[in-house]
Amino acid sequence: MNNVTLCVCNSQAPFYFSIREFNMYKCQKCTLIFVSPRSNAADIYNKDYFSGAVHGFGFVNYEEDKVASAGYLKMYLRWLSALGFAKGSSLLDVGAANGFFVNLADQRGFRSAGIELSHDGVIWAKKLGRNVSQADAMDISPNEKFDVITVLDVLEHINQPNEFISKVKNNLNPGGVLLINVPNAGSLFAKFCGKAWHSYVPPEHLFYFNKKSLSTILALNGFEIIKAKNISKTFKLSYIYKTIINSPQISIKLRKFLGFLNPIMISAFGEIRVYLPLFDNLTVIAKVIK
Repeated sequence: MNNVTLCVCNSQAPFYFSIREFNMYKCQKCTLIFVSPRSNAADIYNKDYFSGAVHGFGFVNYEEDKVASAGYLKMYLRWLSALGFAKGSSLLDVGAANGFFVNLADQRGFRSAGIELSHDGVIWAKKLGRNVSQADAMDISPNEKFDVITVLDVLEHINQPNEFISKVKNNLNPGGVLLINVPNAGSLFAKFCGKAWHSYVPPEHLFYFNKKSLSTILALNGFEIIKAKNISKTFKLSYIYKTIINSPQISIKLRKFLGFLNPIMISAFGEIRVYLPLFDNLTVIAKVIK
């Protein structure tokens, strides 16, 4: 194990802590927390990731979980409309999964498309009649341009976020914007939880941003943040339960103890929606300045 490695901003990042076999580092300059070394974990985004969350990450049922928490997604569309992006504006959702947000944007009048790395996610989207294609953002032609590119709960998964942001910048029309949501490692809740924060889930999440680190990587690629807000989400009880019981930070004994709740969580009780005012998600809208 290295005691020091390089951050994406090219500053030194000393070892921070470990979760299982994954070593985490924290940049001395931009304060980004990240996993090193990183392997390609694309194979984890299979059917089980979107339906079951059996490996300690993912979704109980992506569609149902997104229906429960759709409020913040609709809020993003209102923000974009307030910035002048409305009917007829082109929108690309990167990491679109089964196209839930693409569908919401379509309903709002956007000309929407999504790309998704997971074959299972794309098949699901096609069955639902949603405009999602299987692709890696790095493979998009520079000739394809969009007014809005959304990267929602995706950047933390990407092996090379700096290169990714540089790439999608070239796919924005003049005056276009990039909308990003990430778990916020700088939030009060994340700091309170320490290593036990529920978003510390390598190899699903490889990077852990706060406003400073996200601003830094955006600025390195010629972006300026024009809006930033810490947000909270609504979840079904079954989603919250799965997140807790499958968390790598939870002891095996506690997992077994909590197992008695399984029959309850697959009943109607698990469908109850709960707003969690954790404010440990950071959403930013950025525009190109150079």
